Amino acid sequence: MSMSSETIVDAGKGIRFKRNTSDIIPVLDFSPMLSSDPEIRKQIAPALRKACTDVGFFYLVNHGIPDAVIRRAYQAMQRYFALPAAEKMKRHYMSTPNHRGYVGNGDINADHELKGNDMHEAFEAAHDLPEDDPDYLKGIKFYGPNQWPDAPPEFASALGTYFDTQLEFGKTMLRAFALALELPETYFDAMYTKPMSRMRACYYPPQQPDWDLSKIGIGAHRDYELFTTVWQSPQPGLQVKGVGGDWVEVTPIDGTFVINLGNLMQRWSNDVFLSRPHRVVNLTTEHRYSIVQFFGVDYDATLDAFPTCVTEERPARYPPISCGKNTEDQVAQTYYKK
Repeated sequence: MSMSSETIVDAGKGIRFKRNTSDIIPVLDFSPMLSSDPEIRKQIAPALRKACTDVGFFYLVNHGIPDAVIRRAYQAMQRYFALPAAEKMKRHYMSTPNHRGYVGNGDINADHELKGNDMHEAFEAAHDLPEDDPDYLKGIKFYGPNQWPDAPPEFASALGTYFDTQLEFGKTMLRAFALALELPETYFDAMYTKPMSRMRACYYPPQQPDWDLSKIGIGAHRDYELFTTVWQSPQPGLQVKGVGGDWVEVTPIDGTFVINLGNLMQRWSNDVFLSRPHRVVNLTTEHRYSIVQFFGVDYDATLDAFPTCVTEERPARYPPISCGKNTEDQVAQTYYKK
């Protein structure tokens, strides 16, 4: 699991970045959190806190999610994105009432400062709740039924299983974050009863020779929620902007997830933990895939700051905001141009 030595890469078109080294983006072992011994679980806290305060990005090994679940989801999404565009457009997210379905090539612009559109496709899903779900009936966009495609036939089962497995993992990951924040381990449990979690299965085609900076795979942005898990196919492309200003390639490592913090985590931690800009540039001649899952808490969960992140010398820097309001505002800007 060793990294290549750090080098500066100039990929043309103004894309400069550093190859990753393990001291830039650390590799954390999640196995202590799978122990029944609370003293062993606490062992993850120092390294996790350092990763969250210094970088905001890290790899996670021994995460406990079965390879078979990941492999089945990967195979299903490969078949899905190979379908004709007309087939995928039958479930376009703009034609669904609750932000689910297909996102076409060029549909969104994650970097609001650039005038181009992002060159990737995605399929978005979340809690697969019935149409009589009370929050869905109230018009909360991120609850309700998924808009699964008809083909391939295994897509809903494979991606749904991946989502559900991640959702269970998210509860344990939040307990690790609680320990790193010097909070009670179960601090988030009461607000993780119907959590806002979104999944994006993503496809990045190879960049064409005439590509430009305003039309990369996905432009520089920060995620919205508390944290994100990223599974990557072997092709490189994910890059994070370090605190020193350099773009660093987050090289795929087999058997790991990449974890990055979102804006809500930085806000609720009173800027103790970092949410870093990141982007995807597929500079290979191969097809690149990833599965990204965003983790919030319950829609109405509202804080100004975690209690351990506020002192007389460091008062709360932001007004209270709910998880739901935070996500709705930022999704509206990216996907609905509001």
